[in-house]
Amino acid sequence: MTTRRAQPSPGGTTSGWILLDLDGPLLDVLPRYHRLHRDVVLWRHGRPLDAAEYWQAKRRRVPEAGILERTGLDELAISQAAARRARWIESRRYLSLDRTWPWTQEALGALACFGPLVVVTLRRHRARLLWQLRGLGLRHRFHRIISGPGDDSPEAKALLLRGAGLPIPPGSVLVGDTEVDVASGKALGLGTVALSCGIRSADALAAWQPDVLLADLREVADHLLSLGWQQRAPDAGLARARA
Repeated sequence: MTTRRAQPSPGGTTSGWILLDLDGPLLDVLPRYHRLHRDVVLWRHGRPLDAAEYWQAKRRRVPEAGILERTGLDELAISQAAARRARWIESRRYLSLDRTWPWTQEALGALACFGPLVVVTLRRHRARLLWQLRGLGLRHRFHRIISGPGDDSPEAKALLLRGAGLPIPPGSVLVGDTEVDVASGKALGLGTVALSCGIRSADALAAWQPDVLLADLREVADHLLSLGWQQRAPDAGLARARA
């Protein structure tokens, strides 16, 4: 994949926090998203898209309403299906379909050698989020877990992080798979690392001009090394997640 790399900082050393989006970079969410799409469309007697067609539309930034328009539902049924999707997408029934990528744990271990890992997600239900992270064996990986609903703007995570009042060190990076991650990182003056393994395609992400565009989380450690970040032994205290 062709990437546009940021330049190393003067002096050749950098450090900071690594802020991570959850859905897409760390978790494969296609099974949850498509099962829910299928269930709400069948509930209104429509014709669900198959998984490949559905995911292609999501990665091209087609909104959920636009995807539902392709299922044969009328306007009222689309509204009802969209409302049910919003209610159910963070239910335990559907969250249980998410899986870590085969490389997630190893990649997180490698990144922890550079600095504290912080999850930043627009999940609305924090208790269910923590339940899922524990079940997937990820809870202990993170120094902080920042969550809350967004306002549907490209800078939604910037607003969330400002509201959390965290003293994010200069030189930190935000790693994600959507335009919200790139725009939010830029709004906060962070480095931006876009990953094409998740909810947006490489072309969709490139349009937002991240500092670097990578395939997946496995490539982030090498990117940080290229910027002059120094590796260290992970701090057990920092790696312990805090509510």
